Amino acid sequence: MKQILKKTKRFLQKASEKDSVMLILSVLFAVMLWSYIVSREYPDAREVIKGVQIDYEASISGTPAEAEGYRIYDADVSEVDILVVANRTKLGDLDKSMFYAKVSADNYNGEQPVTARIQLYKSEDNDIDCDYRLTDVKKAKVYFYKEITRTLDVSVKAPGITAAEGYKLKSLTCDQISVTGPEPYVNMISGCTLEIPQNVAYDTRKSIPVTVSLSNLTFTNEDGDDINNLIKPYFSKDQFRINKKELSVMVNISMVKNLDITYRLSEVPEYFNQKFITDRLSLSTSVISVSSDDPSIQEIDNLPVAIDQNIPLNKISKNFSATFDLTKALESYPKLTNDSNIFASYVSFDSTGLEEKTFDSVSSSQFNIKNPYASKYSAEFVTQYLSNVTIIGPEADVAKITADDLKVEIDLSKSSVSDTGKINTGRSTYKALILPPDKYKNVWIYGEYTVEVDISEVPEVPKVTTGVSTAVTE
Repeated sequence: MKQILKKTKRFLQKASEKDSVMLILSVLFAVMLWSYIVSREYPDAREVIKGVQIDYEASISGTPAEAEGYRIYDADVSEVDILVVANRTKLGDLDKSMFYAKVSADNYNGEQPVTARIQLYKSEDNDIDCDYRLTDVKKAKVYFYKEITRTLDVSVKAPGITAAEGYKLKSLTCDQISVTGPEPYVNMISGCTLEIPQNVAYDTRKSIPVTVSLSNLTFTNEDGDDINNLIKPYFSKDQFRINKKELSVMVNISMVKNLDITYRLSEVPEYFNQKFITDRLSLSTSVISVSSDDPSIQEIDNLPVAIDQNIPLNKISKNFSATFDLTKALESYPKLTNDSNIFASYVSFDSTGLEEKTFDSVSSSQFNIKNPYASKYSAEFVTQYLSNVTIIGPEADVAKITADDLKVEIDLSKSSVSDTGKINTGRSTYKALILPPDKYKNVWIYGEYTVEVDISEVPEVPKVTTGVSTAVTE
């Protein structure tokens, strides 16, 4: 070898003395000769390849741990550097994709973490003859977790979704999802929230489907912390797998209406001026806001109170008050939602300028029976007077009325009349309607009064017939 080098040097010296062309040729010759000599004497070279991935899924595949439902979900090492020795003409064809590493999962015994030995392998498409080994990191700490699945409700947030005037966002509904992942972290999930990024105001009464990416889904623990930020597994961006590629949210829009609360006076005699009373009655809540996704809401303009909560005139005293149960009123409209969250309206009565007067006795001489069955039934009063009869009205009117001014009507047709036109015979109790003089339109009777009446059948009078009797003699 030394002789060859000496001859080459001598040749170059002589060539340089002749001309520059010969010098260049000589240099090229020398390089080629040197390369030939090195490749013959030293055919292999070595190189460090960085970033060879550790395949943790392949590491546990086929192991007893996998059979028990475990997977490797986290590790302190995800890639390694390796030293590769190969023929210098092939070494440049090798890169990190042509190798992979695995860890041994055979010594898993339930403890966390497991220190596992790292093993190197050539990929299937690597047919280059080479030697390879780890440079420094020989072991990895890995975490084995049993994989479980939970079904979760999804809470939807949509700060950008609103309803136009006259409508409201009734609800945002999303189907349940199944979440698969490491047992301790799946069990850690306390909340599952989906945020809709769209900004839109809806002005129609209907349900609209909105598709949302899984990237807008957040899992939180009891403290409200994002679980995805608490653990970062080596092999994926998210440690949870969802049974859907995207989520569909139904945006439910309802129509909104303000309904007047209405009621009526009941048992009002024909003579009485109702407006005199209704002008004095006031409601703590006169309007209620409701919504519905049913088209029937368009036909509803007021909310009547329940029938049994209408106000009888004879129940109104100077200190009268009442309560309307709005929940009961809405029972007649099951498709309406009470958006006001007001469940009662209180009725107050303004008794300014009114006076009450009570009469100890109203004589039966002032009783009048309405008997449409007089031809078949006769009636006699058992009750001879009514006591403690109270009238209410403007002070000036009440002052003028005496007990003798009152009339009492007993209508037999408003009692137990059968379909055949018969009434109960014997003693029966009938409602008594007490009336002030007709000119006092703003005076009414407070309280309920009854009268006992004895009913008997009117005996039929036999018909008398006349005729001529003719005697026949033989």
